[in-house]
Amino acid sequence: MAMASIVDDVKRSLASDTRIDESLIEVRSEEPGVIILEGQVDTYNEKLVADEIAGRIRGVKDVINNISVVPPVARSDEEITEAVRKNLELDVWVDETKISVETIDGVVFLRGAVGEIAGTQKAVPVSSRIEKQEAENDARWVAGVVDVVNHLMVKPEMKIADAEIARDVRAALIKNTRLDLTEANVDVTDGVVTLTGEVPNYTQKRIAEFVAFSVPGVVDVINELYVHGVRRPAA
Repeated sequence: MAMASIVDDVKRSLASDTRIDESLIEVRSEEPGVIILEGQVDTYNEKLVADEIAGRIRGVKDVINNISVVPPVARSDEEITEAVRKNLELDVWVDETKISVETIDGVVFLRGAVGEIAGTQKAVPVSSRIEKQEAENDARWVAGVVDVVNHLMVKPEMKIADAEIARDVRAALIKNTRLDLTEANVDVTDGVVTLTGEVPNYTQKRIAEFVAFSVPGVVDVINELYVHGVRRPAA
């Protein structure tokens, strides 16, 4: 598929999504299948939405997101932190008592350990992975946030040996019919899964990460998969 055609498809998809203003985003490509996003948006969430939209387009192998976040109204780090904490308190999927929030120059840092919510007024059993992602979502929507660094650690319900986790992750990846990971490798250290190797496209890279995170015992996933045909960065 020609680079111009893929760029046009990304632009059309951005224009059709009411969550963002596509006129603020420049889309270009300097390498087949690699989309570069540039421009300036009001919220961090808009930046991530643009990334997600571009990554779903057929023919896209990778997305380089250089969009800047410049909030229209300045907010202090203290105000942002308080707003994030309020969102966490209101979220039934998150136990805010286990999460610390710090904001530095608009960048929100989430720290703590998440696991099944029990013994609280929220008492809604959810997986650690979902709780970690929901906490990040609560932060990314707050006005004034320019980035979110999610350092939340997943607390597995039971301790599982690294070798067993690696075996189960490989089996889950192979079983998933949407994946073709013949060149992928799985390494596990203290519950942290590292995925390396090549995948056919950008979508499969994201799916592989999601599948790995769904395996019991996984604490975190480091996704170092490369998309086939995309020039790798120099070491």
